[in-house]
Amino acid sequence: MEQSKVDKMREKKKQKMRRKRFFWLLVMLIAVFGLWYQENHTLNIKAVFQSEEKNQEGTESKTMIPLFTYDPLDCASFGIYEKDIIQSTKDGIKRLTIDGKTLWSYAYFMNRPFLMIHDAYIGVVDIGGNKAAVLGDKGEIYTIETLYPILQCTLSQQGSLAIVQQTTTGHQISVYNKEGHVLMDHITYVEKDGQPINIVLSPDGDQLVTSYVDTNGSEVLSKLTFFNMGDGGEQQVDSISGSYHYPNMLIPEGNFLDNHTFIAIGDEKMISFNVDINPVEYWSNVFSHKIRRVSMEGNKSFALAFGDPLAGKDGKGEEGEVTRIYNKQGKMVGEQFIQSPVDYLYHTDHITIVGVGRTFYGLNTKGRVLWDYTATKDIKAFLPFDNKNFLVVSTEQVEIVQIK
Repeated sequence: MEQSKVDKMREKKKQKMRRKRFFWLLVMLIAVFGLWYQENHTLNIKAVFQSEEKNQEGTESKTMIPLFTYDPLDCASFGIYEKDIIQSTKDGIKRLTIDGKTLWSYAYFMNRPFLMIHDAYIGVVDIGGNKAAVLGDKGEIYTIETLYPILQCTLSQQGSLAIVQQTTTGHQISVYNKEGHVLMDHITYVEKDGQPINIVLSPDGDQLVTSYVDTNGSEVLSKLTFFNMGDGGEQQVDSISGSYHYPNMLIPEGNFLDNHTFIAIGDEKMISFNVDINPVEYWSNVFSHKIRRVSMEGNKSFALAFGDPLAGKDGKGEEGEVTRIYNKQGKMVGEQFIQSPVDYLYHTDHITIVGVGRTFYGLNTKGRVLWDYTATKDIKAFLPFDNKNFLVVSTEQVEIVQIK
């Protein structure tokens, strides 16, 4: 009897040590991901020049206009705002025309600026710091200084901002409206709630979804919590409208396609929720292959790139790498098989850009290849102004590529 008790105590200690090791491994993975993202968005403007590229027949099919060289050691990033370019660095943010003219600039100091662009709004947040700013077509709209260090953030299409802060015992989720006023502060605890891995606002800013992973029990547990900050949320405790738990699954990605359709992307399946006053699970699709890349920049569709079969899945009939486009109902509306692993994916409702090494493909809404482009340098970002003009950020320069 005594020996049995000793064995049980030893087993409990082993389980506790395994959970602790997994927890710290997860924290390290999240930290490494953050560093990787920052390192892949390090650009700075220095010079302007132009050149052209012609196809083998001698007619212009692709025109390359290099705009700026950059210093990869300077922490900076670029994005598209309307038909202009946004440049974010440690020292501030600028709105530039494609010929390099500065329309406006906004000064700050951020050690690790994280840039977000959604429709008419631009957000920049200091990851690990305490500063955040939201800007519009003329410049600054509002600024925020948080009490605790910032871990994650999300910006809505209406200018609302949500931030996850690191507290001494867990995390604080703060949501600000488009004027910068606090809508909600919500406290979570590591021992009870786990670690945050994703946070998303609906386009109108009324709905918020957080994804946490809890390793305190005997199994990994993903927790999706839904907050309603609109009219329907006034009757909810802490504005929480619903919560879903998924054992033995991570949910690191997800987004709203509209104000009431949220798609969660897990490591083994995707789940759709109809989000109104209370969230309701609408449909789910189980994966047979590992997800390599996710892009959810569209309002009507999203794209996933798949690779090797999952453990225990045979993957019959799905040989090789494949990129698939899905609509709101989870129906596949287009696909394209790629010979090599996809390491870049950017999807809008009009075009999907797939990158394999230095070669990039433009896919239409049905997944058919419209064009291909092979770069001479490693590419950090390949962003569409429209279906023919693209902002391409390489390891040495920023350029406009026109593909006819």
